[in-house]
Amino acid sequence: MKIAAIKSVRGFTLLEVVVAIAILAGIFVVALETFRAASDGRERLAEEATRLEARQRALTFLTLDFEQLIARPVRDALGDYQPALMSLDNGVALTRLGWANPFDLRSRSQMQRVEYQLIDNQLLRRYWPTLDTMAGTEPVESVLLEDVDSIQVRYLYQPLNGDMAWQEIWPDPSLLGVEPQLLPLPKSIELEIIFADGSFMHRYFRTVTNIWQ
Repeated sequence: MKIAAIKSVRGFTLLEVVVAIAILAGIFVVALETFRAASDGRERLAEEATRLEARQRALTFLTLDFEQLIARPVRDALGDYQPALMSLDNGVALTRLGWANPFDLRSRSQMQRVEYQLIDNQLLRRYWPTLDTMAGTEPVESVLLEDVDSIQVRYLYQPLNGDMAWQEIWPDPSLLGVEPQLLPLPKSIELEIIFADGSFMHRYFRTVTNIWQ
């Protein structure tokens, strides 16, 4: 009777086990970092898309407002006339056409009084329900852009017997004493918005002639 030989089974040594665990841990770390980088990249892309969308939306509002500028002055709460276009501290106010009122369902003008002003690094857009306001009339306000460092508005104007030049304020000082209804509009408006990250928006807007002159 033959006795079957029992073969010895060789196991893993402690060193081999440690090496295997180290390799698996390395693969896990690399996979985790890859996943984290992909997740961070996706978040950055989403933030950039949101930022670009906000800027494009702001540019749409700015273009519609400035390129539909009309020389229609308004009365303030005290009954005094204010120019159709006027500088503000870190901003500008204007009267524009094109406020949609389909089928004239609302008893209001299709013109609109709009303000843009930089406050606490936010570019605000305000509009009023009526052109000529009364005491207690509150504007509708929205935040158009955030993280804004500065805003600059300049006005291209050529006075009588003078050279065309960019002005920092409007109405131009040479127009003091002119009735608001007779104030000319600048030839063009330049707008520059500088953001906290160093990027900027820069646009020129065409204007029309004052039809009331």
